[in-house]
Amino acid sequence: MQARFNSTVWNKAKSNVKGKVIAIRREDQSVWERRAPLAPSNIGKLIRAGVKVIVQPSNRRAYPVQSYLKAGAIVQEDISEASVILGVKQVPIDLLLPDRTYCLFSHTIKAQESNMPLLDAILEKNIRLIDYEKLVDERGQRVVAFGKYAGVAGMVNILHGLGLRLLALGHHTPFMHVGPAHNYRNSSMARQAVRDAGYEIALGMMPKSIGPLTFVFIGSGNVSQGGQEVFQELPHEYVPPEMLQKVAEHGVHTKVYGCEVRRLDHLERKEGAGFDPEEYDQNPAAYIST
Repeated sequence: MQARFNSTVWNKAKSNVKGKVIAIRREDQSVWERRAPLAPSNIGKLIRAGVKVIVQPSNRRAYPVQSYLKAGAIVQEDISEASVILGVKQVPIDLLLPDRTYCLFSHTIKAQESNMPLLDAILEKNIRLIDYEKLVDERGQRVVAFGKYAGVAGMVNILHGLGLRLLALGHHTPFMHVGPAHNYRNSSMARQAVRDAGYEIALGMMPKSIGPLTFVFIGSGNVSQGGQEVFQELPHEYVPPEMLQKVAEHGVHTKVYGCEVRRLDHLERKEGAGFDPEEYDQNPAAYIST
């Protein structure tokens, strides 16, 4: 079931939230998780509307605890008073509080097998689940989704990992200058590290022991766009899918190659050629990726 939201929802809801208690839980899926479901400025709006806000303490959040305290939130470990609990990622089953409303990315919408026990527990504990993945606007477009920065951070990590992998295989490359994304204070610093690597590539410092490097981007969504922004900090050339083989055999080492692959480039009917986007959306099982 999808929930549709527009700019008037908050104004209509304010009269109904006075006296309510909500909580922001501490993230525990990953030690690298720094996101928060609400910023301190959001907390201030809720408190002015009469909502009591409890925040579980965490030293990993991008927003320091002091910012939430300044906004008027109560910072404490116990969040059982809250009827609505907000997070980013999945909640460990043993920490789920029954008879509450949870707002988070549950990763159960596509019947992900690894999270089916979580969904079972949510049902058993009489929990209302509001999954950000199903929040859409009047046009049916998601209002909470990956943005370009997911692609930016991902591409920085890919280049860092590529440098380490190639080094393990005996190839020292300019990508050794690129660190993991969390090492940089902001995206500008990360982009500069990528540009430094690109400068060495342009000078011919990629080892001839490996072939020309080609980066393939699937689709043109937010993540792809962010990844390509980082890729474009390197000396580069875009090629169409049909030229990938030629580039692999005859490409140069003073630049890298990029290729954006869209659905029509690799999907075709199992029976008969061609690609129809509307048909694919309705019946993806009728298609195969080439």
